[in-house]
Amino acid sequence: MVFAVLLAVQGLSGCGGGGAEVSLASSTPADAVAPSTPTGLAAAVMSPSQIDLSWNAASDNVGVVGYNVYRGGVQIAALGVVTTFQNTGLVASTTYSYAVRARDGAGNMSAPSSSANATTPAQPDTTAPSTPMGLSASAVSSSQINLSWTAATDNVGVTGYNVFRGGVQIATLGSVTTFQNSGLTASTTYSYTVQAFDSAGNVSPPTISTSATTQATPDTVAPSAPTGITATAVSSSQINLSWTASTDNVGVTGYNVYRGGVQIATLGVVTSFQNNGLTASTTYSYTVRARDAAGNISAPSSPASATTQAPVGDTTAPSTPTGLTASAVSSSQINLSWTAATDNVGVIGYNIYRGGMQIASVGAVTTFQNTGLTASTTYSYTVRARDAAGNVSGDSIAANATTQAPNTTAILTWDPVTATNLSGYRVYYGTAPGTYFQALGQGVSVGNTTNHTVTGLSVGTRYYFAVTAFDTSNNESGYSNEVFKDIQ
Repeated sequence: MVFAVLLAVQGLSGCGGGGAEVSLASSTPADAVAPSTPTGLAAAVMSPSQIDLSWNAASDNVGVVGYNVYRGGVQIAALGVVTTFQNTGLVASTTYSYAVRARDGAGNMSAPSSSANATTPAQPDTTAPSTPMGLSASAVSSSQINLSWTAATDNVGVTGYNVFRGGVQIATLGSVTTFQNSGLTASTTYSYTVQAFDSAGNVSPPTISTSATTQATPDTVAPSAPTGITATAVSSSQINLSWTASTDNVGVTGYNVYRGGVQIATLGVVTSFQNNGLTASTTYSYTVRARDAAGNISAPSSPASATTQAPVGDTTAPSTPTGLTASAVSSSQINLSWTAATDNVGVIGYNIYRGGMQIASVGAVTTFQNTGLTASTTYSYTVRARDAAGNVSGDSIAANATTQAPNTTAILTWDPVTATNLSGYRVYYGTAPGTYFQALGQGVSVGNTTNHTVTGLSVGTRYYFAVTAFDTSNNESGYSNEVFKDIQ
């Protein structure tokens, strides 16, 4: 600062005439000291677009008047005497570096502070995944149903799925598209839905509900042993057997007859058997065992014995049957036919043998249907004729046949539907009435046709089928009438 002093000097001797006015000037030095460097700079992330700064105040010989803020070496703000700053409008997922300098009234600037770095977070994910499609449920046993579906999509990424049964969540899975639900009750229908979720916790809408029915519990219970077996000799070559029917938890499907401990016949659901071709005046001992559809065999009955009568009267055997043919009509049935034998008195029936073992005794007929066979298997048959005296002919020439391979297809046909913008038809099928492998809207689309062949079906299973029609807007009709087919 400069001060001006005015002095008046008058009447000084020796100085000559009038007075003179003299001006003198004096000043102090200018401020050249910079403020101290700000310390403690900190950068705090507040959002994907904001970072807040704070620091310790600088000091100065005269006084700090403000601060300059730098980002990446470029000044972005000139502030007053404050020690905070909010840097907004930033880009998400980006790292920023800051420094601060103090200034005084004379324009002196401190050295820059130590840098402080911070990275903005990613923008929050608020978009839910798409709904999983194509959910299907398949019962693979009496206690397990397997689920599968098409993967959902997401703007960031699907991280897993929630599985619901009857509206209650039963599992949280990773990024998979299958699930095995075990520990279920046999012969019970279960309904499922699936939701997709992402890492932000967004959850998709649930799938369309899909149902499946667990298989029946495998039958491991054998029938009861036949009771009341009797053996009666009716001729010198024939003994007739009879017994009381067995019981079973599911159902008896037939009986095996044993003579002297060796099986001689496999019968259906009958309670009598005529064992002919025997030797006169000979004692034979028999037992019978019951069987069910699962192949369970009962304990043997109590034995019953009888002695054939002595030979009398007719001792002439019938002629040997000729022209025996065997024809496979399915995967489980072979039909036999032959030319009738002749006899001096009269043929009363025929004995059927398969693989050398008698499987049936029929009356005076010339055909026989052998059912319950195994698919794709070759069987060999012979036939003998018998008369009333118990005389039995020799074996016919053997006839062989191979059962057909299982037919695992179902050919469906239906009447066309008249509808505006008809797009096509969908085929639905399952193993229980009204319960299909696919939910409505997820059947097998077969185009605008009125027939379809379903392949790859399981042998020994009854399948139920229905058809729907849908238009170009994917509006779908209700199910058609239901039909079924046994695969065997």
